[in-house]
Amino acid sequence: MKKSKGQAAMEYLMTYGWALLVIVVVIAILLIINPLQPPTGCRFDSLGFLCSEPLVTSSGKLYLKITNANQNNILIYGMNCTTNRAPSPPSFSPPSSPIRTLQRQEQYEFNITCVDANGVAVTPSAGSDFAAKLWIFYKNQEDGASYPVRSISANIVSKVVSAPGSSTSSPSPTQTS
Repeated sequence: MKKSKGQAAMEYLMTYGWALLVIVVVIAILLIINPLQPPTGCRFDSLGFLCSEPLVTSSGKLYLKITNANQNNILIYGMNCTTNRAPSPPSFSPPSSPIRTLQRQEQYEFNITCVDANGVAVTPSAGSDFAAKLWIFYKNQEDGASYPVRSISANIVSKVVSAPGSSTSSPSPTQTS
């Protein structure tokens, strides 16, 4: 059976038409999910804590939720957010009493000002990517008074949003209570 030239041309156009449609759909999906965008998140270096929803403002404030995933209640004595990503914790002199007690599996929203390696508050520009290290200094509630303060760190990666009260509009972080 002989095919006419018109039918061959239609089959040719239909085959390439479907191929082009698939290419357009794949490009649209890639634009939606944006695989080149750096991931945002928070990850502790060891077990015991979980963190979520990190948000950094252009004033250098870090807002995030921390969950105590330890088997014990913990006493938080201090926190440090720094762009210095060194593996050892910064020097810390604990206060006489903890700043917050987190019950087992309790989640609390913290905010802290991030500093650079010299201890100067950072002011990242809105829309830029921000990476820092968060240090938490804590004790288990069962630790004795002479037990040293423990430290744990988390790597933070976030997009910077405009600080509340700045001229550009963007989502503003919720304040802690």
